[in-house]
Amino acid sequence: LLQLRLGVKSLPPIVSKLIQIKAEGHPFFSEELAYALRDAGMIRLEDGECVLVTEEKDLALFDFPETIQGVITSRIDRLSPQQTLTLKVASVIGRVFAFKILQDVHPIPDDRSHLMEYLNNLDRLDITPLETPEPDLSYIFKHIITQEVAYNLMSFAQRRQLHQSVAQWYEKSYGKNGGQLFDIKDSRSITLKNSLNQRDSLAPYYSLLAYHWSKAQDDERAMQYFGRAGEDALRQFANQEAVDFFREALALDQKF
Repeated sequence: LLQLRLGVKSLPPIVSKLIQIKAEGHPFFSEELAYALRDAGMIRLEDGECVLVTEEKDLALFDFPETIQGVITSRIDRLSPQQTLTLKVASVIGRVFAFKILQDVHPIPDDRSHLMEYLNNLDRLDITPLETPEPDLSYIFKHIITQEVAYNLMSFAQRRQLHQSVAQWYEKSYGKNGGQLFDIKDSRSITLKNSLNQRDSLAPYYSLLAYHWSKAQDDERAMQYFGRAGEDALRQFANQEAVDFFREALALDQKF
């Protein structure tokens, strides 16, 4: 199974044995351990072959992380600072992330022109392979655990700022007049008003905006978007989803 996942015909016996002992048969753990060995320059995966490029004694002394999160962290630690930051920003956007969003919300303007270079390397390393080609260029975290590890490597302040940037990007890109749906100063109450009879351009992104604003710790905006998401779900007769969204909105409303 590991050979199939890695796209090779066979593995050197010592590599196979070490991975089997450490991963205990866990497919994803086994795959990430193999990639970690490749990233460390101990094996080479090419043309359907896995080649040992170090001494067996050195391989036996390799410090294998004990957990899958540890393996992923060790792989991320081998990236350049620019590639690491790119991965972290992408983890906030979502498991599937569009290049356009990544480029626009990346916090280092000078790095934006190099993003394709960073992404090509992350693709080559089987971390975030290409999901959709141009013109809707997007990438995907090969495994959701990788996204979670990259996300958790950031400080709370970093995550909060990036979630705010992503939320603002959606409002600017899809909202009427390039702005947010409502004025927070208008009201904190969750009411249906006349919105059940109309659907604005941000409607497909209500729940996404609610999520990002809640992670940005902007409870007022998150509350409003959860309410709008509930209204939109009612419009589409998704009653259970509507209940869930309204519950989230009311929970935030009780904070005020």
